Amino acid sequence: MKLVNRIEQEVDQIRIAIYEKTKDMTPSQLTEYYRKSGETTAKKYGFKVIENAEVQT
Repeated sequence: MKLVNRIEQEVDQIRIAIYEKTKDMTPSQLTEYYRKSGETTAKKYGFKVIENAEVQT
């Protein structure tokens, strides 16, 4: 159970850090932040980013 608690603590710390970084952002700034973050992560791991189905129609 100690491992689970440590992992939960790490996830909570990450959530708090993201919240602190983004709490004063406007909705459009927040969208851009997550879009860039997603693109960076996708590039790092070789994923292909596709448009949302609603955007494509």
